[in-house]
Amino acid sequence: MKKIIYTAIFMGGLFVGMFKGQEVRQRWVAKMKNRHEENKQTPPATPEEVMLDDYEIAAFHS
Repeated sequence: MKKIIYTAIFMGGLFVGMFKGQEVRQRWVAKMKNRHEENKQTPPATPEEVMLDDYEIAAFHS
């Protein structure tokens, strides 16, 4: 899947480079790769743990 996405980004970069120039193409490809990596790095949300005080811990373990 990663190879397909990078190939699509590369092909899009070729078209951008033909019409707008190589400098714009490099910025566009970098932006697309960063966008793809950011979407990939978001961790799943986990519920936070509730901290217990000493009395609750003592009541639980007795």
